[in-house]
Amino acid sequence: MYTYESFEEYGAFTLLRPIFITFLLVSLILFLIVILPKTKNKLINGFTVTIISIISILVSAQLLFYHGIIVDEINLAGDPVSFNMFLVIVGLGILNSIIYFVRHGEREGNKI
Repeated sequence: MYTYESFEEYGAFTLLRPIFITFLLVSLILFLIVILPKTKNKLINGFTVTIISIISILVSAQLLFYHGIIVDEINLAGDPVSFNMFLVIVGLGILNSIIYFVRHGEREGNKI
């Protein structure tokens, strides 16, 4: 039915899945940087963690919304894997900010 058959698998639209995977990888890399204590001081600060998390959550939400519109227009099913990746991106975005500010607050409390 479509020019490229790889756009759908088992009746689900999967064209936007690589973009969700990219945002998931960015969130995972940021999570690893926040968790590792040696790299935290050199690479990132609270503003960076917050902005990267907010941007990845907002763009992923917008992508999920447009994914729903596309799926509705071409009469396919939604992709549950993409929705689950969106939930993981939101969870990691919130977790990254919480972990950074909790650890940063503990370090500032010890310096005083």
